[in-house]
Amino acid sequence: MSEYRGYVYYGLGLDFFLVLLFGALGYFVYQGVNGALAMVILTILYALATLLSLIPFFGAFVQWLVMAYAINPFVFHLTHIHYTWLVAVAFWVYLGLGIVITAIMTIPFLIVLLEKLKK
Repeated sequence: MSEYRGYVYYGLGLDFFLVLLFGALGYFVYQGVNGALAMVILTILYALATLLSLIPFFGAFVQWLVMAYAINPFVFHLTHIHYTWLVAVAFWVYLGLGIVITAIMTIPFLIVLLEKLKK
């Protein structure tokens, strides 16, 4: 079990880096601390939505639905920011990560499914 700890730390470090990066960029795009905090809230919720990509086959699609139709309207209404290139970049970065995770989770699922079908 200890050999997997490095992957967990790497994933958490990447999320922490992205939250800080988009928060810092939000300060300049939205011209103030309110924009930075709004982007921090948005990216934390995007990171939580990335957990949905663990679902084999359709995880990234479910993640996209949640991000586009639940998280974005909620954060836009809560923080009064608007859709800019920064939100689009954050959206596609997290969705891209979700697509990779869904692909990685689908492969073992298919292997197990094919092994069971052979028996």
